Amino acid sequence: MVGAPPADVRDRVATTGIPAVERLPQSLGDVAVPLRAVSADDMMADVEVLFRAPSCAALAVQGDGAAPVGLLTRHRFTAAMTGRLGYGRAVLTRRPVGQIADWSPLVLDAATTVVDAARAAMARAAGVRHDDVLVPGPSWSAASTADLVSALTAAVSQRAARDPLTGVLSRPHLMATAARWAAEALPGTRRRLLLAAVDVVRMEDINATHGLDAGDALLRELASRVASAAPSGAVTARLDGDAFAVLVLLPAVPEERAQEIVGTVRDRLRGACATLGAGVRVATTASTAGWADATLLLLEVERDLRTARTAGTAPHAAPLQARR
Repeated sequence: MVGAPPADVRDRVATTGIPAVERLPQSLGDVAVPLRAVSADDMMADVEVLFRAPSCAALAVQGDGAAPVGLLTRHRFTAAMTGRLGYGRAVLTRRPVGQIADWSPLVLDAATTVVDAARAAMARAAGVRHDDVLVPGPSWSAASTADLVSALTAAVSQRAARDPLTGVLSRPHLMATAARWAAEALPGTRRRLLLAAVDVVRMEDINATHGLDAGDALLRELASRVASAAPSGAVTARLDGDAFAVLVLLPAVPEERAQEIVGTVRDRLRGACATLGAGVRVATTASTAGWADATLLLLEVERDLRTARTAGTAPHAAPLQARR
C-alpha cells in the first residue's frame, strides 16, 4: 500500500482520499450554551458570587409574565457595581438583580442560521452589539457574538478550501498541502511526492451535446471515482474545469519500487474511470527522493495533460529521476 502522510496529517484524512470535514455550526443552536437562570428578585450580592466563576459570562434573569426573561452579562453587572463615581456596590448590593438586567435582549430561535444570527447581532445598537444572543428552549441558552463570528469564519474558510460543485479540495489547498509535505515530510528521507492528474477527453463536446447539467453530473461522478481510487492518506482536489488531481506521499523505497507504485496509482485511476461513459486522460509525476517543489510538480503534470490533448493520446509517466 502507498505510504501515508505524517500522523498529524493522516489523522485528518479519510480513506476515500478526501480529508474528513469537521462538522461546522450551522444554526444558532449549534453555538449556544446553557445559561444559569436567576430570579429578578435575587439580590445583587448573591448574583456576584456566580460571576466569580470564569465560565459564567452571562445569566438569564427570570421575571414576571410581562417580561419573562432578561439578560445580565458580566460586563453589564461589573459596570453597574462599579458605578460612574465608584459607589455602585454600596448602592446596589442589597437591591434585586432585576433592576439592572437587560429586559429587551435579542432573542432568536435555535434554528436561526449562524449567518442570520450574526447579522441580527451586529445590527444592534453599539452599546449592546456584543451582548449574548438568547435562545429559548426547555432551558435558556445563549451564544456570544464572538462565537458567532468564529463560526462564520470557520464556515468561510472551509468553503474556500473546497470545490462547491464536487466537494473535493480546491487547487490552492492542494498546493498548500504539497508545499507542507515537501517541507516537513521529505527532507532527510527517501520519500517523494507523487502527483497524478485526471481530465475528461473533449469535455466541451459533452457539455454542448448533453447540456451543462449533464456535464456537472459527470464531473461530480469523476471526482467521486478519483477520490475512491486514491490511496489511503492521499489528497484529492479539483485543478480546474474538468481536471482533478491526487497527491500522495510515497514511502521510502528503492527507485524501482517507487516506479511500480506510480504505475499502480495511475492504473487504479484509469480503472476507476474506465466505465464513466467518457474518455479520461491520466498523467503522473513524482519528485526525486527527499525533495520536491510543489509548483514544478503541478506544472509538469498539467503540461503532460496538455500534451495528451494535442496528441489525442493518454500520457505515460516519465522516469522518476527526470522529475522534480
